[in-house]
Amino acid sequence: MKRWFVVVLITALAAVLVLGCAKGYESQKKAGDLNVTLAIKPYPLVQADNTMNFKITDSAGKAIADADVHVRYYMPPMPGMAPMDYVTKASQKGNVYSITADIPMAGGWKVETSVKRPGKETVIAKFNLDAR
Repeated sequence: MKRWFVVVLITALAAVLVLGCAKGYESQKKAGDLNVTLAIKPYPLVQADNTMNFKITDSAGKAIADADVHVRYYMPPMPGMAPMDYVTKASQKGNVYSITADIPMAGGWKVETSVKRPGKETVIAKFNLDAR
C-alpha cells in the first residue's frame, strides 16, 4: 500500500513539473504607438539558452515587419557582483523577431526591447522575468 502511494505521488509530482514548465510566458507592453508581445516557452527562464520571441503590432493589430529590433537583457546590479548586461539584435522570421538569451544565473532579469522603424522615433518596451 505504501509503495503504491509513493509511486502515485512521484508520478503526480513529475506531471506537475512537466506541465508547469511547458506553460510558458506571454506578456504585452505598450511602447509608443506599438504593442510589443514577448513569448517564452518554457518559463521560467533556465540557466542556459532561452528563446525569446517578440511580436510587434500597431494600434490596429497589424504586424510590424520593417523594424530594427534590439534587445537588452540584464540582471540589476548587486554589490560585489560583476555586471550582467547583454544587448543583441533580434533576427526576423515573418512577423516574429527572436533572440537567444544565454542566462548565466537564477534570479530576476529585466528585458528592454527597442524598436526602430524607418522615419519613426525609437520606442522601448520593458519586461521583468525570472530565471531558475
